[in-house]
Amino acid sequence: MARRQIPILLSVFALALTACAARSGATPSSSYTFSPPVVISSPNSTSGPFVVVEVDNHFHDIHPSDPPTIDAGRPFVVKNEGFNLHNFSVVGTHISIDLRPGTQFAWVRIGAHLPPGTYEVVCIYHAYLGMLGRFTVSAANSGSP
Repeated sequence: MARRQIPILLSVFALALTACAARSGATPSSSYTFSPPVVISSPNSTSGPFVVVEVDNHFHDIHPSDPPTIDAGRPFVVKNEGFNLHNFSVVGTHISIDLRPGTQFAWVRIGAHLPPGTYEVVCIYHAYLGMLGRFTVSAANSGSP
């Protein structure tokens, strides 16, 4: 029975090899044009809670290269939406909070925990991977974004 299947398998293999050979000489269609991705950035909201998401060894929305300014009167939330244990430590303070996957912490007012100033944040477990952040807390109702 296996001997009868060999010619069929050889035919299928030859057909697949022919199809691959035909594609190897193909060139991209002249109608295809490469366009780089477009980054759409919208300004941070200035009302409601300011939410920081921890995922993929990264702090979203508090990038060191583009730190946001957060009004001291705003609620502040940090969510771990990843699969790893993360930490939210504010350098130079006693704030160091572990967040298991799927958990979060929230402050009713960020100014109740941090006075106006610029702060560096680190995940103590993933700092070696660059999990760092920065943000500025402004005086309450300063009107700045």
